[in-house]
Amino acid sequence: MTEEKKSSIGKEILDFVKVFVVSAVVVLLFANFIAHPVTVIGHSMDPTLADGEYGFTSVISARLSDPQRNEIVVVTMTDPETGEKSEWVKRVIGMPGDTIECRNDDVYVNGEKIDESAYIDQEYKDSLLEKYGYFNKTLQTTPENPEPQIVRDWGPVTLGEDEYFVMGDNRPYSKDSRDPSVGPVKRDQFYGKGVL
Repeated sequence: MTEEKKSSIGKEILDFVKVFVVSAVVVLLFANFIAHPVTVIGHSMDPTLADGEYGFTSVISARLSDPQRNEIVVVTMTDPETGEKSEWVKRVIGMPGDTIECRNDDVYVNGEKIDESAYIDQEYKDSLLEKYGYFNKTLQTTPENPEPQIVRDWGPVTLGEDEYFVMGDNRPYSKDSRDPSVGPVKRDQFYGKGVL
């Protein structure tokens, strides 16, 4: 092999390595600062987002702007027992200063029943009402029996200056701000906005 041919192969390998490194850096920057890949785990957002669906959430939007009511968000939650962090996909229902409650299985914000028809599928909701007899209520425990068994309305919950109330669209299957072990989320827990 001639010296000229060896130099040409070496130059091609070096060009390939440069392209690979630049591409890897761009992908890492994109995934960590602009749009992060998300996998929907569980059924809390059915039928809006199904278990196992993949998408991207806008990390930069979450850092540059505050969450808005009715917006799908990704929040970082820490398990109080293990300290393990995970990302949950939920919807913002309550904003700082709001009072949220459930009366007669309807959600009220600041005393007014909210219209969720833009994102809650009515047919799906009706099927769950028929199956369980409730949609927005929560299963609760009693001191005598720690197994969830009593279906109740919840609230009122008044949010602080830096608190948001998040819920899944599939309420009977969603662990969210209605659960006292989760409660309202803080602004710094928002990891991403939207899931595409």
